[in-house]
Amino acid sequence: MRTMRINCVGVNMRIIIAAVLLGTIASAANAEDLTYNIKSGETVSEPLYLLAEGTCTSSGQFRTKVLKEPEHGKLVVRPDTIVATEPPCKGHKFIGTTYSYTSQKGFRGTDHLSVRVGYPVDTSEMRYTYTTYDVTVNVR
Repeated sequence: MRTMRINCVGVNMRIIIAAVLLGTIASAANAEDLTYNIKSGETVSEPLYLLAEGTCTSSGQFRTKVLKEPEHGKLVVRPDTIVATEPPCKGHKFIGTTYSYTSQKGFRGTDHLSVRVGYPVDTSEMRYTYTTYDVTVNVR
């Protein structure tokens, strides 16, 4: 949901561009801890899309599995059309996935969720590499 460590760059709460090397062999699952700070009742969203190395074309769709639902809010994972805001593909539209968390109104404290995201390594052979995101949301 934020910065991915697999051949990519990204910044918290911005569109993430993942440069996927199509010849890479799928690796073992990786894990990343993420933290967000929001106000009660607020929504935090993370749009993700993948680009084929050196082009402004999408390299495929994510595989997503929610491993742990939040206890004090709602997680929504949906396919989305995302417009790139960063060069070199600024203005291009991509099929991606948006992850959104909204805390329960009035809740203050810490909430946790976990999502496993598969990134296509080679869609012709259905090879994916997976990262698990363990997310902490501090609600004030």
